[in-house]
Amino acid sequence: MENARAIYIGSFTTGAGGEGAGISLAHQDLATGALDLVGLVAEATSPAFLAWHPSGQYLYAVNERAHAAVTAYAVDSGGALRELGSQPTGGNGACHLTVHPSGRYLLTANYGSGHISVHPIGADGALGERTDLIQHEGSGPNRARQESAHAHHVRVDPSGTWVLAVDLGVDAVLTYSLDLETGRLTPGPVAKATPGAGPRHLAFAPDGLVHVAGELDSTVMSYPLDPASGVMELKGVAPSTLQTAPADNYPSEIAGSEDGRFLYVANRGLDVIGTLAVTGAEVRPIADVPTGGAWPRHLAVVGSHLYVANERSHQVTHFVLDPTTGIPQQADDVLEIPSPACILAAL
Repeated sequence: MENARAIYIGSFTTGAGGEGAGISLAHQDLATGALDLVGLVAEATSPAFLAWHPSGQYLYAVNERAHAAVTAYAVDSGGALRELGSQPTGGNGACHLTVHPSGRYLLTANYGSGHISVHPIGADGALGERTDLIQHEGSGPNRARQESAHAHHVRVDPSGTWVLAVDLGVDAVLTYSLDLETGRLTPGPVAKATPGAGPRHLAFAPDGLVHVAGELDSTVMSYPLDPASGVMELKGVAPSTLQTAPADNYPSEIAGSEDGRFLYVANRGLDVIGTLAVTGAEVRPIADVPTGGAWPRHLAVVGSHLYVANERSHQVTHFVLDPTTGIPQQADDVLEIPSPACILAAL
């Protein structure tokens, strides 16, 4: 794909609350950032989040359903996906996954049951039987959404030392260490969020800060991460939008610019990209840019471009990031795709 980059898009599928059919492939023009839809490359049940193996040879998807599973794919020439098999997560409502930087394990957050699961990855990219299943415990003050644990996001810090699990139900980011020989997680420090914030997803900053989007109170919470101990202490809270967000606004994804100067938050309800400036530990909103669609489930920063998965209007919209102000400017191209949920650029 000379002068083009592969972009994979996971969708909510029919029978699981959406209108999509699986994982689609698009090509990004490297000169303009415009996307061109190639088509469906894997039929699957609600592959609502996707993750790369560090080698770039394998791709993994959650199957967001009651009896959740994760599926492995080999990436063939031309970007086609070849299924390598699935494994049950041991929980329900799997909503996010990540591959450990070693390439040896896949970690999955199960929203419905509040579990974090671990699967080994073989030399051929296929998944083995689960090596661990951690149950989160607790609740939060929002009785409608925080009646129990709801693991929503799992990431490994840039050093590869700490596994961070964001739990919306218990208002916390739980830290673990992963034993690479056994594939088991050991609990570490717990970073509390603002009560009722409903932390959903996080973004790592180049300076060591961890920024967490609060789905239930439309905020961004910032934590320094101690690389030696894994301790995170809340240092600042900023609104996820420049305007006052209504109660029915629900931030989804958060991502940073490559230079760390700006954060971008997809706000479902207001349907805007909240743009926030970052100066040291200070975070402040500077602009709200309409997403060009409805219910932005996910956004992805790819170099100087930003893409938004507008789930309910069935579109992926494209923005160019201003190099000085950081503010996204919508481009003319729009990708029509049913119930997009996740955007993943090739490594």
